[in-house]
Amino acid sequence: MTEVDNHMKKLLDKKDLRNPISFEELGYAYLGPLVFNFFAWLKNEIEDCDLILFNSREGYFFQQIYEIFKLKYKLPNSVYFKTSRKLSSIVSFITKEDIYKTFELHRFEGMLSNLLKNRFGIEPKNLEDKFINTADSIPNIDEFVDAILENSKVVRDEYLNYISSIIGDAKSPMMIDSGFQGMTQYNIEKTYGLKFKGRYFLYKGNPNLQDVEGFYDFTESNLQKNLIFFESIFIDNIGSYVDFKNGKFINEPFDEKLQFFLEKKFIILGIKNFVNDMLQFNLEIKELDWKFADSIFDLMCKKNYIKNEKLFDIFLHDNYYVRDNIKKINRL
Repeated sequence: MTEVDNHMKKLLDKKDLRNPISFEELGYAYLGPLVFNFFAWLKNEIEDCDLILFNSREGYFFQQIYEIFKLKYKLPNSVYFKTSRKLSSIVSFITKEDIYKTFELHRFEGMLSNLLKNRFGIEPKNLEDKFINTADSIPNIDEFVDAILENSKVVRDEYLNYISSIIGDAKSPMMIDSGFQGMTQYNIEKTYGLKFKGRYFLYKGNPNLQDVEGFYDFTESNLQKNLIFFESIFIDNIGSYVDFKNGKFINEPFDEKLQFFLEKKFIILGIKNFVNDMLQFNLEIKELDWKFADSIFDLMCKKNYIKNEKLFDIFLHDNYYVRDNIKKINRL
């Protein structure tokens, strides 16, 4: 084990891992090590970067944790970057092929009306609605292509104004997100001719991106199968940013009763407490390894390992880009 892992273990040895009684304890013991390792790695990756962009919605809490490291290590300024897979995808539609290519990367199961609204940003009138499952066949949406491309042009021009205001005169911005393929980064780079460094918790790889890395190994870590738990916690207190019209962002509906935002704030508080405890050791952090922290988080995601079932009622996942409904996440 690394020196960092040994100090993590000292902190966790004081905890009854199988019996956390609060969301704060859950965050401290199970997500604290996972998040600390990433940001400890990130501070060494920044190098000549002069602006750190934390992509919404995960970035809402990511940025708060980054500020702890920034204060201690004098790191560059950061911004909360309002974006999403959908929004970055919409602005990237230049051709019909761009539209259909989304099905190669992301499935969809639900009603046609929801596909057009939640992926392509249009709401046609007098639509003959039907159920779509791209695992069975790719729908023919040729009749909607012109409307999608027209809407894309409008949003693309407006969103550029926002991006320009965020980046300002930064010469080497870095984009931070949870993972997998860096599609938000790719879409924005492709559309506007911009370049970012990218650092992700988990990165599968994308041949169209340069200078992009992830800390947790995509093929060997448990985080790949558990990322849905992780993303369920790291949310904003509003819905995903899905459109930009007349100088204003449009968000998906946000149901506080389903998102359990207050409970998740307590989880984040536990993570911050763990980070602060680790930083008090004043480690040089020369060597980092993802395996120990990854194994701890995996225990949280295993069925029956933690006995307090009530702590897991808050784990829901909304992903309207690929399905109609909010999904309850179950431990396996």
